[in-house]
Amino acid sequence: MATKRIEYMCTHCGKKEIRFVSLGKPMPGKCPRKQGNKPHTWTVNRRLEN
Repeated sequence: MATKRIEYMCTHCGKKEIRFVSLGKPMPGKCPRKQGNKPHTWTVNRRLEN
Protein backbone atom coordinates (compact mmCIF):
# COMPACT_ATOMS: atom_id res chain seq x y z
CA MET A 1 0.00 0.00 0.00
CA ALA A 2 1.27 3.48 -0.83
CA THR A 3 2.12 5.77 2.06
CA LYS A 4 0.69 9.22 1.50
CA ARG A 5 2.62 12.13 2.95
CA ILE A 6 2.46 15.90 2.63
CA GLU A 7 5.38 18.31 2.74
CA TYR A 8 4.40 21.49 4.56
CA MET A 9 6.39 24.74 4.29
CA CYS A 10 6.26 27.90 6.40
CA THR A 11 5.45 30.82 4.10
CA HIS A 12 7.64 33.21 6.12
CA CYS A 13 10.87 31.34 6.98
CA GLY A 14 10.80 28.43 4.50
CA LYS A 15 11.04 25.66 7.11
CA LYS A 16 9.79 22.33 5.72
CA GLU A 17 8.25 19.33 7.47
CA ILE A 18 6.99 16.07 5.97
CA ARG A 19 4.02 14.44 7.69
CA PHE A 20 1.56 11.63 7.03
CA VAL A 21 -1.82 12.79 5.69
CA SER A 22 -3.66 11.45 8.75
CA LEU A 23 -1.58 13.58 11.15
CA GLY A 24 -2.56 16.94 9.64
CA LYS A 25 -0.51 20.13 9.83
CA PRO A 26 2.55 20.40 12.12
CA MET A 27 2.40 22.23 15.43
CA PRO A 28 2.78 26.00 14.95
CA GLY A 29 5.97 26.41 16.97
CA LYS A 30 7.85 29.72 16.80
CA CYS A 31 8.83 31.30 13.49
CA PRO A 32 12.24 33.06 13.72
CA ARG A 33 11.41 35.47 10.88
CA LYS A 34 8.33 36.94 12.55
CA GLN A 35 8.37 39.62 15.25
CA GLY A 36 7.94 38.34 18.81
CA ASN A 37 6.72 34.80 19.49
CA LYS A 38 4.44 34.42 16.49
CA PRO A 39 3.81 30.94 15.02
CA HIS A 40 4.77 29.41 11.67
CA THR A 41 2.20 29.74 8.86
CA TRP A 42 2.05 26.27 7.29
CA THR A 43 0.98 25.68 3.69
CA VAL A 44 1.12 22.54 1.51
CA ASN A 45 4.31 22.56 -0.56
CA ARG A 46 3.90 19.17 -2.28
CA ARG A 47 2.17 15.81 -1.90
CA LEU A 48 4.29 12.65 -1.77
CA GLU A 49 3.29 9.04 -2.46
CA ASN A 50 5.61 6.04 -2.06
